[in-house]
Amino acid sequence: MEEKELELEETAEEGSPEERKKEEAKEGEPEGSEMTGKAEEDAEAPSVPLYAGSGKRVRISGPMLYENSFTITPEIYQEFLKAFMGRYRKLYYLMGGVSLILGIFSWRGGAGPSALLFFVITALCIVLPVKTYRSSKKKKYAQMMEKNGGKPLERRVAFYMSGFEIYSNNGAHSVFRYGDVTKIISSRSLYVLVVQKKLSLLVLKDSFTRGTLEEWKTFMNKKGLWKVK
Repeated sequence: MEEKELELEETAEEGSPEERKKEEAKEGEPEGSEMTGKAEEDAEAPSVPLYAGSGKRVRISGPMLYENSFTITPEIYQEFLKAFMGRYRKLYYLMGGVSLILGIFSWRGGAGPSALLFFVITALCIVLPVKTYRSSKKKKYAQMMEKNGGKPLERRVAFYMSGFEIYSNNGAHSVFRYGDVTKIISSRSLYVLVVQKKLSLLVLKDSFTRGTLEEWKTFMNKKGLWKVK
């Protein structure tokens, strides 16, 4: 059984708070100001990622409510992997337990080849999660560092009433709606927000620079069917 890994959210178009302010200021101008020409419009428009499948730009409204800033260290990345892989590890162990029981019954029934096959499956279900975790812990973090010019990736996540923005020190900028969050996984010191079922966003419990953890949890629990514990 091949294990599917989530990628930390880092593929996004460039943008900045200043650019978004320009966009908002422009929207407040009279209609006549739009007659400045397409070239000028293209030059001033910020690079905001498109909302998946909608064909419309994701727009953030209202003041910033919460902000979470942190650096992804090897320790944080290790905890992220453990949190994400925990559910797959349980599935592997369940399959291994079932295979072990079937192997024992097959052995007692005299079906040696079948018993051997079940025992091999049991061993794989135990070894694969451990091997995948150890290899990913070093390989994936090294790849992330390489993409960021050899520096640890720094993140700033800003939460608004209508959505949230992600900024990285490599210039990446993403915008999402709360409806894009499909699951929230909790661990000892962080949350993993699964976005659009394929990306993962980290929120560190002790890294809020605006608002508090408890206030953020209450806010998030009102935004989706998931529960932030």
